[in-house]
Amino acid sequence: MTLVRSQPVVYTTQSPSTSHTLSFGSVGYGNRIVLLVNSYAGVTGVSGGYDMHEWTSHTMGIRMYSKISYGSDSSVTVSVSDSTDRITIWMWELSNADVFYGSDSGLTSGSAYFGASDLPDGCTSIAGVSVYVTGNDTSNVSWPSGYTHRGFAFRDWNDGAIKRVWSSAATQDFVSGSLSWSQKLVTGLPSATPNYAWACGVWGPELDEEPPTVPGSVRLTGMTPTSVSITWDAATDAGSGVSGYGVYRNGVKEGSDQSGRTKTFTGLTSGVPYVFEVDAVDYKGNRSEKSGPLTITPIDDTTPPQTPVPRVTALGPGTITVAWDEPADETSITGYGVYLNGTKQGADQIGRTRTFSGLTIGGLYTVGVNAVDLLGNRSPIGTKTVKAQADTAAPTAPGSLRVVSVSQTSVTVAWEASTDDNVGVAGYGLYLGTRLVTQVPSQVFTFTGLSPAITYPLGVDAVDELGNRSPRVVVHATTLEDTSGSAPPFEYVFYDWDTHNPIDSLPLQAVSFELGLGGGGQLQAEIPLYDEAYSVGRVEAATRPERTIVVVYRGERPVWIGRLIDPQDYDSETGVLQITAEEIIGIYGRRFVSFTGPRAATLAHTEIDWLIDLASQPADKRWLRTTGVAGTLPVDREYRSEDFSRVLDTITDIAGAPGGFEFWVKPDWDQIADRPQVEFRRVNRDNPPASDLTLEYPGNVRKWRRSTRRALATVVHGKLAVPSGGVLLAKVTQDDLHAAGWPRLEEAYQFEGLTSQAALQAETQRAADASKGPRQVFEFELLPDSSVRWWEWELGSDAQVIITDHLYPERADGSAGLDRAMKIVSLRVEPATDGGELVTVTTAELNTTVDE
Repeated sequence: MTLVRSQPVVYTTQSPSTSHTLSFGSVGYGNRIVLLVNSYAGVTGVSGGYDMHEWTSHTMGIRMYSKISYGSDSSVTVSVSDSTDRITIWMWELSNADVFYGSDSGLTSGSAYFGASDLPDGCTSIAGVSVYVTGNDTSNVSWPSGYTHRGFAFRDWNDGAIKRVWSSAATQDFVSGSLSWSQKLVTGLPSATPNYAWACGVWGPELDEEPPTVPGSVRLTGMTPTSVSITWDAATDAGSGVSGYGVYRNGVKEGSDQSGRTKTFTGLTSGVPYVFEVDAVDYKGNRSEKSGPLTITPIDDTTPPQTPVPRVTALGPGTITVAWDEPADETSITGYGVYLNGTKQGADQIGRTRTFSGLTIGGLYTVGVNAVDLLGNRSPIGTKTVKAQADTAAPTAPGSLRVVSVSQTSVTVAWEASTDDNVGVAGYGLYLGTRLVTQVPSQVFTFTGLSPAITYPLGVDAVDELGNRSPRVVVHATTLEDTSGSAPPFEYVFYDWDTHNPIDSLPLQAVSFELGLGGGGQLQAEIPLYDEAYSVGRVEAATRPERTIVVVYRGERPVWIGRLIDPQDYDSETGVLQITAEEIIGIYGRRFVSFTGPRAATLAHTEIDWLIDLASQPADKRWLRTTGVAGTLPVDREYRSEDFSRVLDTITDIAGAPGGFEFWVKPDWDQIADRPQVEFRRVNRDNPPASDLTLEYPGNVRKWRRSTRRALATVVHGKLAVPSGGVLLAKVTQDDLHAAGWPRLEEAYQFEGLTSQAALQAETQRAADASKGPRQVFEFELLPDSSVRWWEWELGSDAQVIITDHLYPERADGSAGLDRAMKIVSLRVEPATDGGELVTVTTAELNTTVDE
């Protein structure tokens, strides 16, 4: 740090005022301004955002301020409590003074004391005094050794007695290490006013504790059978600068630090390997890490380098540019010979690229390169033949792409070579979906890390040395199923909803999760925070409700995907955090339909796709895709955004209307983007697909329970409010139920979003069809078995239910008491119970007849 101005700017005045401004001109950007304010009146403010370091009260008090200036300062205004002309302001500008290292002040008639330690090179200390004298003034200032006196400022007056106030200041530049003094700064004061006020501070650069950068590119420059010479690139240091380099042989430093960047080691043993390293040190003694080790075996080297392989990097009319990699050698490469049609082009060069120009456009040329090492051994010439013309033509597509072998987690493919009419084929790109996995020079490749029983699109293209790529050829391959039957380890991976990137994998406990029709399933789990693996920051980062997505993997297969939601509950006695997640479709239950107007004659599947797209953000579309059966009946619909209809409720209503379907969200894998995703699956409601699942008790069912829900209605009313202010009414009477002796039971429904009497009648009929009897719900807890492949079951499909017990006793012909198809409405999985993986299947049906 240095004083930018050798003398301070000093303010004095003959005019009493409560506001005093010192103008000092422009200040360098990033420089520090230091102020000493000596005032007879109390200081009430200093403009410009200064930090006050010291304040000592006296008849003529002293205050010390400073700040870093960023180019807009040219003056400072000091406000005082009473109008006065007995004030002085001292200003200094310091460069490289980012750090304030300490200050002190006091009121004394004797010695002042000041000390500061651990100061870096280049600090500056500023000291000042403030004095009030009555009568004849014989006082003077006496600064500690090393300080330079910077002047006096006086103000005299006579109010019946002779009086004076004066201030003085001094500086010491280029302070380092420690600063300490004890001295009486003002002498000769009269006994009536024996005291003086003083202040002292120190500013300077930041402490240099950063080492230099590591010396780069340590390399061999010469060798004999008994000596080795090396060099390296210069290190840099942002603080005090690089003072030298330490050179090491086999981990032992060779003498003292040196300033040069070359070193020759002599007296070595031929054929014995040596390890050489270099570090850098700055003027403060900070030492860098050592460079990467350079291992050299001194020999009488007569072996030439390996042959360079030139490749074309650019072509134009009459120009050819080639490059090559450094070949291997027992010593080091010192240069390259470059050839055109067998003729060497001048002296050896150091660089590994060359451009030939002025060639015949379209002419065929052979470019050659060889390498020479430290001892003059020269390699054979590597060649490349190419036409001197622009090349934008791609290679031919790889031929006969075929699957060679398949396992549960890998697929090996092979293909026939491509051709290129000029620069040649450089390699082949391998694609998993649209994602480039790697590029290889061979004609066979194995894709690994795949999941069992999944069909993958695998692609190959060819690329030439200029980057021109052929059309891609694709083959689809299905990995083998996992038929072990044993439950692989479950893994719980937390992803960020917005970026789709994984955050962490946490080993949860007491996990249960459910998949349900309509997407209403949840996950419940516990995180044992008493486990040392769970730091507070780790858990908080991975479990942000409404944003974090949790993916449950069974082995490598995603089997449940949902979003963490509140509530989260923590109990200090158990140290357990309980978390909850809902299926990913649940986010649409937190969004409203933002559309007003009619939608005429739309099918259920297109209307739901439109609603999802309307309410989706880009991240939602990465997590969700739709598939399945189509809607069958066009329906007129009406939306009003001011109704704040929830999107998921609206989807549920549309799916449940005539011409609709069942739906659920199935965990899946996006084969193109290679990441987890869910399918919004539409399943035929009126003619459910059959599954291969049979639920039999006794049999594969360990226990079961049945419950009924009150749902029977023999008369159903429908009501629709229309925009004009009126209402439409509809009514369906279940005459067949009345004829069978069932009592009159009525229910009414309020509908929204319909646009006609016909639509209202259809919706009322749908509600009546769903009210033909009590809803029977069956829960089946399955015995662990290798045949329980629950992740393959389709919700909404039919399972065959066979029960023989007290409620459904065996029939007279020996058949089961209950044997009929029921719709699968949910699956609940508990991965880690005492009995292993526990799967519970829920089925449901409407029934108004007594089982016989």
